[in-house]
Formats: sequence, C-alpha cells, structure tokens
Amino acid sequence: MNDTDLHLHARIFRTGTTWYADIDDAGDPLPEDPYWYGLYESQRAAIDAACLRIAALHRTQCNRLSLTPISNSA
Repeated sequence: MNDTDLHLHARIFRTGTTWYADIDDAGDPLPEDPYWYGLYESQRAAIDAACLRIAALHRTQCNRLSLTPISNSA
C-alpha cells in the first residue's frame, strides 16, 4: 500500500430505534475510533450519509493528489 491508497469501510447497524453509521480505515482494529459517524432515523438515511461521506473523502483525496507536483528524478 502507498500514500495514495484509501481503504475505508462503512458499518451500518440499528441500536433500538436509531440507525448508526460509521466510516473507518479497513485496517483499523479499533472500531471505537472511527473517522466519522452519525445517527439516523432510517437505514436508508444512514446508508446514504455513509456513501456521501465516503465520496467526499475520495474527492478530497483525489484533489490532494492532483495538486501534488510530480518530481523528475533524471
């Protein structure tokens, strides 16, 4: 894996009547410290929010990479 790889996963589950969503690094063994989390009234809302957040993180990563100058090692 290199600095440009972004490996995230989302978890969606229900606690009582509330749906919980979080996003974390796929290699992180500590699920109690996610990058992002939210509480929602429906499963669909939790899934949509997690997908939107992953897309935003991906766009941020792509933008950061496109601004990184390519060095010539000649």
